[in-house]
Order: sequence, then C-alpha cells, then structure tokens
Amino acid sequence: MKVRGAIHRCREHYTDMKQFTAVLALCALAPMALAQGSLMDKRGCKPSNCACIGRQGQFCGDESINKACTNGHVFECNGNSGKSCDYGLRDSCRKCGKLGC
Repeated sequence: MKVRGAIHRCREHYTDMKQFTAVLALCALAPMALAQGSLMDKRGCKPSNCACIGRQGQFCGDESINKACTNGHVFECNGNSGKSCDYGLRDSCRKCGKLGC
C-alpha cells in the first residue's frame, strides 16, 4: 500500500505520463545500477615477498615464519614460480589463522 501511495504522490508532480514513466524507471533501476559496481569489483592480489612452498593455493599469513607474510592476510601461492600475492585481510585468518574456522 505504501508503494501505491508513493506512486500516486509522484504522479501528481509529473503530469506527462512519459515523464512519469521515465522517472519511475530510473527510480527502480538506480539501486541495481549502483550496487552492480560493488558486486562486480574483483579483489586484486598484490605481489608480495611472502615466500611459499611452491604449491598452488591460498594460505593465511604467519609473521613468525616470514615477516612479509602479514598476520590476518590471505595469500595466493603461484605453483610455478613459488611467489605469492596478498589479497589482504580475511576474517578467518585474523580469528584462527586458517582459511576457515
């Protein structure tokens, strides 16, 4: 019922039906258009000096083993090069030092 009331009030301000329809469509699509950018953003993996054992995969950083492997961060090891990159903070890495608690 609230939606119908809002549409009725909006219609009073826009007497031209084409103009009203355009405004209504923009109002309906705006939240999706704004949210889509944040949903589509890819999380970048920044090159790191955190050494890995050469097996492809993700792991949580442990500064007690290597100062470049920041605690609470998740890293991706490149199996071919033995180099890693840093995805940044991950809740489970901070809480329990594992990819999943």
